[in-house]
Amino acid sequence: MAAAKLNTLLQTKVIESQPEACYLLGKLEGILSRSIEEKTETYSFLIPLVRTLVSKIYELLFMNLHLPSLPPTNGSPSFFEDFQEYCSSDEWQVYIDKYIIPNMKQYEENSFRHDQEQMALYWKDCYEAFMVNMHKRDRERGESKLKFQEHFVEPFSRKARQENLRYNSMLKQLNSQHTATLRQWRAAQLYLLSERGPWSEMKQHPIHWKLSNVENFSRMRLKLVQNYNFNSHQDASDLRDNLGVHQTQPSSESLLLEAVKQVKVSDLEDDVLELPEEDTAASSNLDEKDEQSQKEKLILSEDCELITVIDVIPGRLEITTQHIYFFDGSIEKEEGVGFDFKWHLSQIREIHLRRYNLRRSALEIFLTDQTNYFLNFNKEVRNKVYSRILSLRSPNISGTRSPQELFKASGLMQKWVNREISNFDYLIQLNTMAGRTYNDLAQ
Repeated sequence: MAAAKLNTLLQTKVIESQPEACYLLGKLEGILSRSIEEKTETYSFLIPLVRTLVSKIYELLFMNLHLPSLPPTNGSPSFFEDFQEYCSSDEWQVYIDKYIIPNMKQYEENSFRHDQEQMALYWKDCYEAFMVNMHKRDRERGESKLKFQEHFVEPFSRKARQENLRYNSMLKQLNSQHTATLRQWRAAQLYLLSERGPWSEMKQHPIHWKLSNVENFSRMRLKLVQNYNFNSHQDASDLRDNLGVHQTQPSSESLLLEAVKQVKVSDLEDDVLELPEEDTAASSNLDEKDEQSQKEKLILSEDCELITVIDVIPGRLEITTQHIYFFDGSIEKEEGVGFDFKWHLSQIREIHLRRYNLRRSALEIFLTDQTNYFLNFNKEVRNKVYSRILSLRSPNISGTRSPQELFKASGLMQKWVNREISNFDYLIQLNTMAGRTYNDLAQ
C-alpha cells in the first residue's frame, strides 16, 4: 500500500529541476541496489516506482544520451527482469556515480542547509527556554520552601518548643508538689507518732542515729541526727550467710506511706477547705510568694553527678536567677526521700574548682548552714556552670580565686604563727584550699 501511494505521488509530482530529479533517482537507486543484492521482495514493490520516475525524468536528465541501453519503460512485459540485469551494468553504475550522486549531494546541501541552520537555532532557543524555565522552577521551589518553613515549620517548631517547656515545667511542679506532700506527711507522721506525740505507741521502735552533714569551723562533723531511713541490710546479711531471704509482712506504717505516695496531687487540689479570715490572708501571702517565684528565669540546666562518700547520684542541676536546684535522677530513688536540693543564691558561701577521678571536672559548693556538696560535670560544662554562678554576683560567695591567691589573701599562715588557730585548724583549712574534700574518698 505504501508503494502504491508513493507511485501515485510520483505520477502527480511535477519535477522541474535536474537536481531534484537526481535527488529522487539517487535515493530510490540506493534502496533498489540493496534489495537486488539481498534478493528481497522489496524489488518487486520498487519496480513500479522506478518505471514511473524514469518515465518522468527521461528527457529532463537526457537519459537517451547517457543511457542508450536503458530498457524501455512504455509497458514492456520484460521490464522487471531487464532492469534488474541492467542495474549491474557498467553504463548504469557510471551514470549513477558520476552524474546522479554529485547532483544529489549538491541538492541536499542547497535544500537542507538552511533548514539545518533553522533547526539548530530552533533547538537552541528551545534549550535556552528550557534552562530558563528550570531555573525559574528551582527558584520558585526554593521560595515556596522558604515560605513553607516561615509560615508552617517555624511556627510549629516554636509552638512545639513552647509546649515542651510548658509540659516539662508542669511535670516539675507536679513532682515538686508530690515530693513536698510526701515530706510533709513524713514530718506529720513523725510528730504524731514520736515518743511525746499524741499518737505515740506504747512500744517504741528502736531509734537510730547518723552523722549530720553540718560542719563546724574546723570542718568536723560533731552532730548526730535521727536516721528515719535506717536499713539494717538484713537481706544482704542473710544472703552472705547463705540463710536465704525471709519474707516479712509489711508494717501498717509502710502500707500507709505507700498509699500516700500513690495519691495524685490533682486529687488533693479538688478538696476545698473553708478558711477563716486569718488563713485567707496567709494564703494570699503565699500566692504573692508563688508569683515572685514564678518570675525567676532559668539560666542554665546541665546533667551532673552528686558525689557522696558512699554513692554517686546522677541528676540535673538547674540555675535560675534566684535559686539553684538539684534533681535526683537515679533509678533507685525512692519518692520523697531522694537527693533533691534547693539552695537560694544567698546561701552559697564558697565555691571551689575540684578534681574528680584526676579530671578537672567538679565543683564543691559550701553553704552558710555549714553544709557542702560535691558536683561532677563534664570539663567544659563545669567551667560554664562556674562562670554562670559567679555572674549572678551572690553577696556571700567567696573563694573565686586560685588556691594560691586564696591562701595568700586569707592570712592563714600568719594566724597559725600567732597561735590564733591550732595546728589542726590550719591543716584542715590548708587541705580545703588545696582541693581535699570529705565527699570523695579518693581525696
